[in-house]
Amino acid sequence: MPELEHFCTIEARMSPRMVGRTPAGTRIDFAFQGVATGPHWEGERPVSGVDYATVRGDGNMDLDIRATIGEKRETVAYRATGVSVVKEDQSAEINELLTFQTGNEDLAWLNDRIGVAIGKGAEGQLNIEIYLVKR
Repeated sequence: MPELEHFCTIEARMSPRMVGRTPAGTRIDFAFQGVATGPHWEGERPVSGVDYATVRGDGNMDLDIRATIGEKRETVAYRATGVSVVKEDQSAEINELLTFQTGNEDLAWLNDRIGVAIGKGAEGQLNIEIYLVKR
């Protein structure tokens, strides 16, 4: 039975940019920058990326995320897809599936792993917990 292992916590500020109505729905790009902390490294590492969100007919958002954690040789890139469920208070419940790419020898094992992320977005702030799926 698979288990979840905590990988990191991301805290970031979002800067939305309205792209507009598209055939798939209303597109909003959410650039974000912040920090990641986790048990696989010491201290904080910078995080930056963009969430290319499409608002669906039900008001929730389909997510397509490209981001990096760390810098220089310690960079871990990740790609995520998911759904953001908008709540009555206009906060968003975030649910994502992730894959990773890195050239960092110490974290190269991430290249063969998948992750899940859950979190919340509200008032320009993003808080996400990322877990690795272990067999």
